[in-house]
Amino acid sequence: MGTKATPAYEIDNHLQVRLEAYRYLKDFDCGLAMMDEYYKSGLKRALKSENIRGIGAINPASEVVGFGTLTLGHIDRTLAKSAIKKSNLPSQLPVVRMVMFGVDRRYQGLGIGQEILRHTFIQAAKVHNEVPIRGLYLDAAPNAVSYYESLGFQSLSGPDTRGGVPMLVSIEPILRAIVDTTE
Repeated sequence: MGTKATPAYEIDNHLQVRLEAYRYLKDFDCGLAMMDEYYKSGLKRALKSENIRGIGAINPASEVVGFGTLTLGHIDRTLAKSAIKKSNLPSQLPVVRMVMFGVDRRYQGLGIGQEILRHTFIQAAKVHNEVPIRGLYLDAAPNAVSYYESLGFQSLSGPDTRGGVPMLVSIEPILRAIVDTTE
C-alpha cells in the first residue's frame, strides 16, 4: 500500500516581483466564497497596482496555492484597548493589516497557513523596526476566530456588518515570536 505524498510548496514574500511567472488556479477553493472570488478576480489586479503586499505559497508547478495580502492601516484606540494595554496612545493606532488570507483546500492541513502567517509576522516586525506600529490587524471569518486566538490575536468586537470579526495581536508577541523562530 502506497503513501500519499505531501504536496511541496515554497513561500514567496514578493508576489509582485514574480507576478507573471506564476499561475493562478481557476478552481481555487479555500472554503470561503468571498476569498475565492478575491483570489480569482482581484488578487492579480491588487498586486499589479501595488495596493497590497503579497505573500504566496507556490507549488512546484508555479501555481499560487495560498496567499496573504498586507497593507498599512490604523484602528481606533478605543477598539484596540482590550489587546493593547499601554497608556498614552494616540487616538488612531498604526497597524499592519492582513487584508486577505486563504489556502486552497487541496493544500490545507500542511502548515501553509501558519507559514504565511509567520512571514506576515516577520513583515510586521520589519515595518515596526522602521516606523513603530502597534500590531497586526485582520477581520477573521467567524469559524477562524479560535485559530487566530491560539496565535495570540484578541477579538476586538463581535462580527461586523460583513460577518468578519475584527482581531488584533499587539506588536510585542509578534516580536517575541520572531525571535523564537530565528534562534
